[in-house]
This record gives sequence, structure tokens and C-alpha cells, in this order.
Amino acid sequence: MNSTIIKAFQLFDSSLPIGSFNYSYGVEEAYHEGYDVKKYIKIAFREIVERGDIPIAKLSFKDPHTATTLSLASKLTKEIRDASINLARSLALLNLCEDEFVNKVKNNEIVTTYPVVVARCCVSMSIEQYVCLYGLAYSELAQMVYSAVRLGAIHFVKGQELISEIIQNVSINEEFQPFYPLMDVFSLSHERRDVKVFMS
Repeated sequence: MNSTIIKAFQLFDSSLPIGSFNYSYGVEEAYHEGYDVKKYIKIAFREIVERGDIPIAKLSFKDPHTATTLSLASKLTKEIRDASINLARSLALLNLCEDEFVNKVKNNEIVTTYPVVVARCCVSMSIEQYVCLYGLAYSELAQMVYSAVRLGAIHFVKGQELISEIIQNVSINEEFQPFYPLMDVFSLSHERRDVKVFMS
């Protein structure tokens, strides 16, 4: 099978052991606080992925440096910011693509976030932008849902149903305006809590 196709699968494979899941902390804290986890995931996906990471990835096709500045500034808590940074570098270290920006991330010359590295790998691998954005959307949604399944917050079958429900209506044309204060509150609470599944 074509190695480029395999690498494309790996690029969007949210189950790869490449660091902490991007938004698992908020999912864990929502579950710990008794919040409706499905509702939390739906809102987080809409407000943070569709209006945050997807526009950042789109911008990264042309200007990864500006995208990095915006993305880092939008991740308000240390936990969320560090998770995305660590995930970005872990992805860069997989050597899935040959891109100058990604190479600098791999060599610790640039600090960036997960959607920026995904987008730059898409550019290098000649993956069309719309395919890349849908791939990122699926990957980040799956990260949240799999976190909920691991926590026992939802059954894996219900998790797949949730992914199918949300992904059918995904928008890749939103303006960059991520805003979900509850995620930041949960992240701060998760940072302070000692006993947790997903470590900060």
C-alpha cells in the first residue's frame, strides 16, 4: 500500500500514543463534577474546535507563524496550552512529513500547537485543505469522546453514535473566535486536583 496513504491515516489517528489527548482534562473534570459529558463535548467541539482549531489549521496552510501566535494566545490555561504544545511536538517527532516548520518544531526551535503541525503536514503531504480540516475535526472529536469512554462516562457504542451525530454537521468555514469559559474553569480545577486519570 502507498506509504503516503498510511502516513495520512497516522496523521489523523487520535489513538496514537503521542502525548496527552488535547481536551481530555476538561472532559474528565466535567465528568468529575457531574456535568452532562455529551453536552460538554458537543459545545466544546462547536466553540473550540470549529471556531478555534479548524480556523487555525486553515491559516497554517499559508502562515503557520501567525497561526501559532493566535493559537497559543487562545489557549488560556497552562494545562490546555501545554497539552496542545506537547501533542504538536509528539506529532512532529513521528516524521510523517518533510516540512521546514515541522522540522523546527521537532528540533525544539519553535513552540506551536497541534492544529498547526497537522496543517503543515497536510501541506507537505499534498492533502487537500478541506480533507485536512475534516481530518483534524474528526481527530479532535475522537480524542474527546475516547477520553469519555476511558473514564466510563459513556459506553463505547454511544461514543461512536456521538461522533457520527456531531461529525455529520461539522463546519470548516467558521471565523476564528473560540470561546468556552467552562472549559477553562474545568481545566483550572483539573490542574489543582491531585487524583486524576489524565495527568497535567
